Amino acid sequence: MRTTMKCIDWMNKLVGVIVGLMLGAMSIFIIAQIVSRFLINMPLHWTEEAARYLMVYIVFLGAALAVRHNRMIAIEIIMENVKPKVRKVLKIIIMVISIIFFVILLVQGVDMLDIVHRQLSAGLGITMDIPYMAIPIGALLMIINSVAVIIELLTSDKEQETEVEEALRKGGQL
Repeated sequence: MRTTMKCIDWMNKLVGVIVGLMLGAMSIFIIAQIVSRFLINMPLHWTEEAARYLMVYIVFLGAALAVRHNRMIAIEIIMENVKPKVRKVLKIIIMVISIIFFVILLVQGVDMLDIVHRQLSAGLGITMDIPYMAIPIGALLMIINSVAVIIELLTSDKEQETEVEEALRKGGQL
C-alpha cells in the first residue's frame, strides 16, 4: 500500500507542477492579450482562447489535487458533532459517492470526445478534443485520488496501532 500511495503522491506532485506551468502560461497569454489589444492596437486572437482552455485544465487538474488533500468545499457541521469512528465511516461513504460521480463524469467526458473530435477551435485551429480532454483526465485523477483518500482512511489507524505496538515492545516512549 505504501508504494501505491507514494506513486499517487508522486503523480500529484507532477500534476501540481503542470498546473503551475499552465497557470504561468495562462497569465502570460492574458498579459500578451492586454498589451496587444490596448497598447499596440493589434489584438492576438488566439491568446484569449488559449487562456480559456488552460483555465479549464487548471480547474480539472486542480480539483483532483483538492480531492487528495481534502480541500474541496464541504459542510462539516455533521462531521464535527460525531464520534471519530463515525466520522471516518462518513468520510468513506462520501468518497464512494464522489467516486460514483467521477466515474459518470469520466464516461460522459469520453462520450463528449466522440462528439467534438471533428470540430476545430476558432482561434487556435486545434481539434476540440484537446480542450475537452480535460474532463476525462480530471475525472480519472479525481477517481485515483479518492481511492487514495479511502486507502489512507482505512490504513491510518492500523499504521498508528502498529507503530504504538512496536514502540511498546521496544520499551520506548510514545
